Amino acid sequence: FDGATGKELARDPWLSREIPGEKYNYNLSSRNQICIAYLDGKTPSLIVNRGTYTTIRLVAYQFHNKKLEKQWTWDSREEAGRGRYNSQGAHIMHAADIDGDGRDEVIYGSAVVDDNGNGLWTTGFGHPDFCFVGDIDPKHPGLEIFYGIEPRRADNALCLVDAKTGTLLWGLKEATNHVGTNGMCADIDARYPGSECHAADIDRERKFAKGWLFSAQGELLSDKRQSNMAQPVYWDADPQRELVHGTKIQDF
Repeated sequence: FDGATGKELARDPWLSREIPGEKYNYNLSSRNQICIAYLDGKTPSLIVNRGTYTTIRLVAYQFHNKKLEKQWTWDSREEAGRGRYNSQGAHIMHAADIDGDGRDEVIYGSAVVDDNGNGLWTTGFGHPDFCFVGDIDPKHPGLEIFYGIEPRRADNALCLVDAKTGTLLWGLKEATNHVGTNGMCADIDARYPGSECHAADIDRERKFAKGWLFSAQGELLSDKRQSNMAQPVYWDADPQRELVHGTKIQDF
């Protein structure tokens, strides 16, 4: 759409819900996402996604000559010998230059697609309810990604990975049932460099089970409930973020 007038400029069909060879499931086939990435380092591309919990499909477009021109398509099933790209989707896509080549990659969850439309890496840890991308740990070169992994795991359901390679930097060494929803990554404590990382686990009745707060370097700062950490904000014009807790603004 034209930003000034709202006039439609171009249209293209969204990815089909039907996946050849797979039984149709509305929930699994209808989790759609969209983001903007500078795949060539200078021109915005539209990244369209269908799929989160099973097959993941992406299409990249650029807007030229009054139409959306397709750059590439990607299917998690077609990464040769890499079935772990399936079922890695999150509830949001990020675009960031994670390998320092001046071009954005697409982080669709626990896996990354390179600017050229090829799979770059996957942790294989499964669907993250949330993931945060940025210079989370200033002591580590480059960017990092903090994950909260929803499926039950024996370890690493909370983890920080190197964004360029997917290498695990640190992770929770406890079993979890369902991590998600209540996650946060923000610099709220000046005593520790970088951003603090928080997530919580729920039990089989979907009630709070346990919460953790880690430093950017993986030091456990608290294992008490931190339900007030879902909304960090810059409130008082200093580098530390404050916390929105209901109707209150408070320091950590």
